[in-house]
This record gives sequence, C-alpha cells and structure tokens, in this order.
Amino acid sequence: MMNHTIMNNTKMKEYLEELFETTGDLLYRVRIYDKDLQNSEEIMAMDDAYSTIEKSKWMMHNEIWLEKTIDKLKNMRYRLLTMMENLLYTA
Repeated sequence: MMNHTIMNNTKMKEYLEELFETTGDLLYRVRIYDKDLQNSEEIMAMDDAYSTIEKSKWMMHNEIWLEKTIDKLKNMRYRLLTMMENLLYTA
C-alpha cells in the first residue's frame, strides 16, 4: 500500500510539473496575443495564481495540495486555451 501511494504521489508531482510548465507557456502566449487587452483582468488574476503556485511548490509533498493545485492548473489551462482560441479566431 505504501509503495502505491509513493508511486502515485511521484506521478502526480510529474504531472503537476508538466501542467505548470504548459500553463505558464500558455499564459505567456495569451498575454502576447491579447493586444487589445480584452482579457487583461482575468490574465492578471491567473498570473497572480500562477505565481502563488510557484511560490508554494515546497508543499508538493502534501497530497491534498497536489490535487487542488492540479485542478487549479487544469482549469487555468482550459480557460487559457479558450481565450487563445477566441483571440486567434478574431485576429
């Protein structure tokens, strides 16, 4: 049982790192494409949330933190993809 938890925790950490990197990349790209500042407030809020996650990565050993952070990043990524799609469609 213990090994399964450690393995699951390791996979979650790897997934979090991947999500963190891809979400950061998307956030950067959306900032660039949002030239008319249509989404500036939402982008700033996501920027703040992203920075908070980065500063609290030391909590990665906590499974509850991992789960909540993964959910937050997944939601951010989904919203950023939607924004990017809208920005590119109207360009």
